[in-house]
Amino acid sequence: MKITTIYKHIYLLALLVTLFASSCSESLDDINISPNTLPDTEVDIKFVLTGVLTQTAISNSQISYEWGELSAATQYLQRDFTSYEENNYQWAPKGFNEYYQPLKDAQYIYERANNEKSDEIKNYYQAVALIVKAYHFGFLTSAFGDLPYSNALQAEKGGDTYFKPEYDAQKDIFIGILNDLEQANELLKNTPVITEAIDADVVYKGDGQQWRKLANSLRLRFYMRLSEKNEADLNVSNQIAAIVNNSTENPILTNNSDNALVAYIGTDSNNSWPGGALHYSNRSEFYRRKPSATLVNLLTDLSDPRLTKWVQPVDVQLQEGTTNEIILSNGRLQRVIDLDVTAINTDDNLENDINTNLFVGLPIALSAPNDFNLGGTLSEIKDDVAQLAPAIYLNAAANPHTSYLAAMYAENNHPLVNATIMNASEVQFLLAEASIRGYISQNAVTFYQKGIELSMAQYQIQDGDTEAVYDVTTNRLVSYNQASYLNNAVNRYNNAVDKLAPVLEQKWIALWLTYESWFDWRRTGYPDLNTHIISGTKGQQTPLRFPYNDPYNETNMLKAIQNLDPTTNDQWSKMWLLQ
Repeated sequence: MKITTIYKHIYLLALLVTLFASSCSESLDDINISPNTLPDTEVDIKFVLTGVLTQTAISNSQISYEWGELSAATQYLQRDFTSYEENNYQWAPKGFNEYYQPLKDAQYIYERANNEKSDEIKNYYQAVALIVKAYHFGFLTSAFGDLPYSNALQAEKGGDTYFKPEYDAQKDIFIGILNDLEQANELLKNTPVITEAIDADVVYKGDGQQWRKLANSLRLRFYMRLSEKNEADLNVSNQIAAIVNNSTENPILTNNSDNALVAYIGTDSNNSWPGGALHYSNRSEFYRRKPSATLVNLLTDLSDPRLTKWVQPVDVQLQEGTTNEIILSNGRLQRVIDLDVTAINTDDNLENDINTNLFVGLPIALSAPNDFNLGGTLSEIKDDVAQLAPAIYLNAAANPHTSYLAAMYAENNHPLVNATIMNASEVQFLLAEASIRGYISQNAVTFYQKGIELSMAQYQIQDGDTEAVYDVTTNRLVSYNQASYLNNAVNRYNNAVDKLAPVLEQKWIALWLTYESWFDWRRTGYPDLNTHIISGTKGQQTPLRFPYNDPYNETNMLKAIQNLDPTTNDQWSKMWLLQ
């Protein structure tokens, strides 16, 4: 994979500043000039590029993992212990100004490149800036709806036009995003590896053709996001076909070597994965973010090896019996309980269900997630567990009867834990959907299978891996048989009434710990996430948007709210994209 590291070369910028500060001059006037007053043009924009890309990576990890809203909405994770209201979709208004820093910096790169660079070097910087802007604006408008766009990022011009910009219509924003990506594709047409950017570009090491693939793949993503808007000027089906049917002019991500990922160094709190100890020294922050029952149950049902790659077995497995005790059986701790598990699991109370599997996810939107699976009775068994297995975590946010994320997600850095901008697996599922919708003529099953294979390979899962699959019937870990898995996946596709259902199900898995599947669910209803919600704020409904919080620009915000349906600034109103 083309993965480099967050902040790998930030030290170069620090060194540059140090050199400025320590430089000498024979002129007393020069000596008395503060290095802090040096014009920004003295610093090459490649260092700004590093900042933009690392900001993008950090923002992605915050949205998808660290913060609670979208990890709950995608149903990859659920929280317990404290502040789990976001699981129940009690979402507060959010200011989107905090998301604008990488956008502003990308605009700065574009303008500086226009004045200072030339030829393919100029094309490279401007194209990457356009791609970054399109990526972030694509998230923001999809999450909020209408927002400042055409007059945004220009506050230096002064006046309310730019200090308090009008909110552009969402449709116009998407048109602008797609135009920027098309322009980026053209700018990069003949752009090779830009030598001066190799160290600064923490995504593709200055490779213009890789960025070109990302630009066109993002075009596919955003055109598909518009697939339910049958408006002539968008021309979604023809635009997707034009991209796919001319790979020379529109190359796309095809293999994991093309993935747009940023890895973590793991040397301090700023460049570490959010689950690592350097980011959160309080380990309860890792244990409170538990894999969801939606994920664990589906991967268990599919005999999917990604379960054991991403999720740990429970520390103490529950077992129905005639006693109440902690025992060690075949190397695993078990808690024998004298409860009628079948009766409990078939009553009307879904909150108190008991799961005796080896892998157990936290159900969606519980009113008291701390108590799930007898987690609220930890004090009764804590001493016995500690005596038999002292290494088991039993402090804040502990629930030994519920699975935690795999150990690699508790590390400061790990080769398989990265900030994902886009991967080739997603592109294959986009192509499968395009085929099902009749936009392109190629075989949907071929894309569907390749998407699965790429996702497995991204996490270094290989055919024949031992103890890679949880067999729930025998409660054992068995080997992974890729041919059997793919055959089962094709059967699910062939037997599906709506062929989109299995494709979007596998895409949801492959988009693990990103926010993209929220947008897929909103436009297609797949996978059917609502059915898993137990005690949601609005019944079995998942939020549709982030509510605005823009008090400084309130007049324009209120105008934008009038374009929602209903005209209420909450998480349930529909933006233009969903109307």
